[in-house]
Amino acid sequence: MSKVLALFFLMALMGPCKAQAPLKNHPYSTQSEEGFSPCRDTFSILKNHLSYDIGIILPSWLPVVDRNYVGIMEGKVTYNPTDGSDGPHVYEEDLPFYHYSHDVNFDIIPDKTDDNRFTNMLPLLVYKRQPANDTVMNTVMHCEWECGLAMANWINPIRADNDAGRSGGFFSAGHEMGDVIWNWPAPGDWAHVEGSYVWDRGHPPSNAELHPLRFVAFKRALPERVIIGDSSIKFATRIDIFASGDGGALQNNRYNAPKFVRRVNMSSKDYEFTAKIDLPRPSPGAHLRYTITTHKGDDFSAGEAVEVNDDSATVRVIVPWNSKNANDLEIYARTIDVYWDEGTGVAAAQAVDMYKVTLTNIHFRYLDEIITKAEVRLFASVGNDWIFVNDFFPKKGKILTKGLGKTYKHHWTLNNQFIVCVPRGKSFRVNMSGWEVDGVDMLFGKLLDPGSPCNRKTKHTFKASTFTFVMFMRGCFDDNYGEITKLHNYNNLGKTDQFKNSPQTGFNDDPCPFSKYPLKDRVFLTYTIEKVN
Repeated sequence: MSKVLALFFLMALMGPCKAQAPLKNHPYSTQSEEGFSPCRDTFSILKNHLSYDIGIILPSWLPVVDRNYVGIMEGKVTYNPTDGSDGPHVYEEDLPFYHYSHDVNFDIIPDKTDDNRFTNMLPLLVYKRQPANDTVMNTVMHCEWECGLAMANWINPIRADNDAGRSGGFFSAGHEMGDVIWNWPAPGDWAHVEGSYVWDRGHPPSNAELHPLRFVAFKRALPERVIIGDSSIKFATRIDIFASGDGGALQNNRYNAPKFVRRVNMSSKDYEFTAKIDLPRPSPGAHLRYTITTHKGDDFSAGEAVEVNDDSATVRVIVPWNSKNANDLEIYARTIDVYWDEGTGVAAAQAVDMYKVTLTNIHFRYLDEIITKAEVRLFASVGNDWIFVNDFFPKKGKILTKGLGKTYKHHWTLNNQFIVCVPRGKSFRVNMSGWEVDGVDMLFGKLLDPGSPCNRKTKHTFKASTFTFVMFMRGCFDDNYGEITKLHNYNNLGKTDQFKNSPQTGFNDDPCPFSKYPLKDRVFLTYTIEKVN
């Protein structure tokens, strides 16, 4: 008996873990307000008294069902089909008291099922207006996971690793300077994700979201070219799987975490999904095969079960955390490439074009700092893969407190190359976004107990950290550099093309003086695209 069949047999004998029942109805955002009251305070600027409410972050995230409920969502990763904007990105603004690093954000359009298990998780948002409330159904599920990169403030425990180009954990665990970030989502991917199903109370009306995630599987919209055992080349459906209990500052299994941080019981269940293979079958005689690649950071001890079905063109994957008694601290970080074993792995009628994309230059028209050095943080993505741009400009072993991370320099030369496989009729995205660090970043990692009472001590802690002269002099919120993004495909590409793109929309909104301005043409990315087949 093969190891795969033996594992399936063993799991069948043990029986499945207790399944979580799908929601029968859509939750209402007003549920997040039940039992909570405002917690108002004031601060003064030049004798002007301004009021604010910190009750919406005490706590900021509240379980929709209960603390042990693991939300499961399947569907397509959203983006703007015109230019690729509004897709997955690293968010430039996050609440520092509840984060060590900025979040990777993306939205999913849920798949439709007979029992509505995914669509029923979408919340009904109640907007309180006069003369009557307005209720709107949200159409996407928002997902977040801390990126674990780009932080250099002194109080932050991941500072030393990040400045040396290493991940501080979370969604980039195992990453080292110059590595491709392989496991973050791309526009149009099909996703299976699992995580804490919570209300985001910090942005009324509260939206329901999966935050933080603990398990993700992305079936890429773009295929991968793989070399198999007989040295032949195949086009394969790439499925990237990453799982970890290291979700964020408030949910992790770190030994030195504050008492109010929730532990993540990864071994409470097995993780399972079935994905449809999109590449057309070359002939009725072709069979599905697969290869597995293990990435840096992976230490999962229990293996996985993979079952392919030629007739339905599907692959079923089980990561047996519970049934194989894997440790909650382990990390699963693997890619499964599934391919048809005939010809190039794709039907002859389906043309697949290959392109080499080379990022060549970055030019800042404005660095967003005049007197001091700009503290730049940039992320770029091409097709399925991401890079942290700061990784490629170290100075004396530092990438955040030196080099691009702290500079007066406006022009930077790149040489980052990507190979992208694009089925005829599909597009791929070239994207870059980021921010310039300001005062709020000093607070990341200075955690506040989300269960703190609304009293004088809590108000003082919040005010003493946020509304300070140092925060004001450091520029308040991080300055957004905007989103550079463009979709490319066979119809708008030749043999070799060069592009120079910049943000075209958006506005930097910041309470500090001189910090409100349009993002159009503040930074430019130059790159070439060359057809290689």
